Amino acid sequence: MPILEHENLLAGFQSDVVTEPITVAPEQELSVGQVFALNASGQAVSMNAESVASDVYGIMADAVATATGETKEAVGYKRGEFNARKIILPEGTDAVLYKKALSNIGITLRNTVPADPQGEE
Repeated sequence: MPILEHENLLAGFQSDVVTEPITVAPEQELSVGQVFALNASGQAVSMNAESVASDVYGIMADAVATATGETKEAVGYKRGEFNARKIILPEGTDAVLYKKALSNIGITLRNTVPADPQGEE
């Protein structure tokens, strides 16, 4: 029997959640909740440790992988309140810089209480 898992990405309803259709660039692997930027062609790309936090464009609403020369349509979140524990930031980056950058574009990260405070979520 399959197990239904919820992403628990949204965190509150003080502000409206706004989504936007996006095109994912070739050779990308983006997960639900991952922050992304746009390349020079306006296509979604993953951010890494060398990325500048202020380049963040949104948070992925879909999980998408593309091959060489392939683009795919997806959806990204542009505004709203999100669970800070579920947002995927680039490894080795300053979370405070990303929190500020996301806030500047209308995305608020909220610290939520895990379903199991003992850590056995």
